[in-house]
Amino acid sequence: MAREIEEINASSMADIAFLLLIFFIVTQTLLREKVLEERLPQRVPENQIPPKVMPKDVLEIVANRRDQILLEREIAEIEDIKEKVREFYVHPKSAANWPTLTRITQADVKDSIGKLKAYIAQGEKYDDALEKMEAKLKTIELVGEYDELAKEGMVTIQLDNSTKFETYLKVLDQIMLGLNELRDELSREKFNIPYDKLNETVEEDREKLKALRMVYPKRIMKAKNVNTQ
Repeated sequence: MAREIEEINASSMADIAFLLLIFFIVTQTLLREKVLEERLPQRVPENQIPPKVMPKDVLEIVANRRDQILLEREIAEIEDIKEKVREFYVHPKSAANWPTLTRITQADVKDSIGKLKAYIAQGEKYDDALEKMEAKLKTIELVGEYDELAKEGMVTIQLDNSTKFETYLKVLDQIMLGLNELRDELSREKFNIPYDKLNETVEEDREKLKALRMVYPKRIMKAKNVNTQ
């Protein structure tokens, strides 16, 4: 007597295929959002008062209504942004047209930590300041003493109401290319590993990433869109 061949439950296979499709879509969406978040300007709390800045503290990037790029009010190619960003972060301390660079030394940081701990012991609220100083000390332990960009230093993006979103993303890409190149060079020098090979999920790598980002912080601010010429 011939054996009956069992039928494959096609409905179950369809369910599995559907679930895999959903998983793939969700995963890709999350990855895209993470990449986009990395290059987007940082959010500023509504109650935070913007610091007073001098023209030298700002690298101004404008994309006008014709999608032309202006760097420091001069027409430029979009590819020029990367090198300008590198110069913004790394320049001679004597340069009068760029933000102030302050040397962060181990002795100064330890001295500040000691004072902050004394203030806290007296009941004063300096916990946030102490946490920042301890992060600087950790950075020095990992990469050595470094030059810190003035807190007022900022890369600003000004768009026209007619600027294409694609142009905006290209500007962001060029800014992050310049910034991440600097991080990559420091990572290779100090840790002998490319910046993009450091893994956020590994604690040792996470500490290295924090240090690299403290030396070269992301300082991007998007101004409100206007009608340019």
